[in-house]
Amino acid sequence: MRRATWTLAVLCGIAGTAAAQATRLAPDVTLGEEFASIRGVRELPDGQVLVSDYRDQRVVLIDFASRSVTDKVRRGGGPREARLPSILIPTPGDSTLLIDLGNQRVLVLDPKGEPRRTIPGDRPGAMGVRAVDPAGRYYLTIPAWMERGKELPDDSVRLVRLDPATGQSEPVTHVQGERLRSDLGSPSRVPRIPLVGYGSSDGWALGADGTLWIVRGGDYHVDVRRPGSAPVAGPSYAYQTRRVTSADREAFVRRFNASAPSSGRGEDGAAMGFSPPMSDRDVAEMAARTEFAERHPMFLAGSVLADPHGSLWVGLPSEVGQPARYDVFDRSGRRTRTVELPAGRRLMAVGRAHLYAAAENEDGLQYLERYPLPR
Repeated sequence: MRRATWTLAVLCGIAGTAAAQATRLAPDVTLGEEFASIRGVRELPDGQVLVSDYRDQRVVLIDFASRSVTDKVRRGGGPREARLPSILIPTPGDSTLLIDLGNQRVLVLDPKGEPRRTIPGDRPGAMGVRAVDPAGRYYLTIPAWMERGKELPDDSVRLVRLDPATGQSEPVTHVQGERLRSDLGSPSRVPRIPLVGYGSSDGWALGADGTLWIVRGGDYHVDVRRPGSAPVAGPSYAYQTRRVTSADREAFVRRFNASAPSSGRGEDGAAMGFSPPMSDRDVAEMAARTEFAERHPMFLAGSVLADPHGSLWVGLPSEVGQPARYDVFDRSGRRTRTVELPAGRRLMAVGRAHLYAAAENEDGLQYLERYPLPR
């Protein structure tokens, strides 16, 4: 792969720390529908919204104007059903890809959210696809340990673009993946988490126009690749983060266990199922044998979203009880503002005129909130 010639927005130095002031937002609608684990949100062209619930194993269509909630995909292994439904990916023609983890396949939903066909999980790129460009090509990452050669370190991943019609892929770039623990190659008699808890990594997102955004974890800057334009590297916004505490370590273990499906545990012979719940003692023991970074990362690599207006939203780490903060970047990789949501919120999607966030109450139930998009 030829090395791209980078146009530097800033040649050296650090542009600043995390923004001191933020635009505070309040929801204009909080939907009364209860969810167990919101995993994907997708705003449709008509303004309605698809929501996937991982634990309740369903996908619903929400009309905020009428406050109606309509089931579109239910639990099961049939052609209109899913198990462990995960992310929702927009595609050209206003269709949506639903990653059906439990059945190891992809459901293709039409512009009204109706399941129309399935893509087998053994089709090249199917289960790994995370974005689709205007030409219908899949964007996905391939961990170095899955490749034959050893050109990259084990915790680096190759970002590729794949044509689903031909199965042919081409490399785009490589990114820093989730950090792998240092003793991963050594045998172990007890279960262990393969990742370094709170280790920094790169995040990325694909815009509707094909713009590829990469947020670099080393010094917190944004690389922007627009179709037909020279790549741009924005300035660094590095800042000092807080230390990882014992409470953080146990919270990491709980989240990992809740979000990671287990092979062979699916109901009715399904390939994947829920991981068994962990007791407080199990959590403490797992945390003790998990490798952790000393400090939190500067941003959340799994919370990077491109909006329809050509901006990128990047989630920042926050303490329990503190507001959720997001930096917003333009196409030059410069931060234009910081937006603040109430504590406990998780930004799921940015639409044409609204933000959509998951809120969780003290009982663990989740709700979908809609926020006006700041001008």
